Amino acid sequence: MEVSRRLGVLVLEWASLALGVFLAGHFHFLTYADPVTLAVVAVVLGLFNSFLRPFLLAIFMIVSIPILIITLGLGAYLVLFATNGAILALTASLVKDLHLNNWVMATLTISITSWMISSAVGIDQLKPLRRANEAKANAQKAKEDAIDI
Repeated sequence: MEVSRRLGVLVLEWASLALGVFLAGHFHFLTYADPVTLAVVAVVLGLFNSFLRPFLLAIFMIVSIPILIITLGLGAYLVLFATNGAILALTASLVKDLHLNNWVMATLTISITSWMISSAVGIDQLKPLRRANEAKANAQKAKEDAIDI
């Protein structure tokens, strides 16, 4: 059950990325050759978001600690935007039929579209992190509840 659910979430995330790229192309923020290129871009973005994005996000967050402190954490949105933009630029450099006309607006369009669809269908992208934090808190509570004699 869990494998089929995760596969469904992955396909839905790729579809939301494809819709975001389609909308960005519709508004001429980027151009792509044909629907096959659109599918390839969605798959490449999906793979990068699954595997590369967590590492880039961690690096960008560590490097931007002063910005996060000065902006009281609101700079995290800027870091997230920069990470999404870096992944889009990397995708554009790898897929030869994808050209960015307006990098900022293309990144914004794809990010907002993906976020809206994920939120609308109830995909919680931070669920693994929340689950790990809950397990850590439960382990700490169990340790505190132990009676030492």
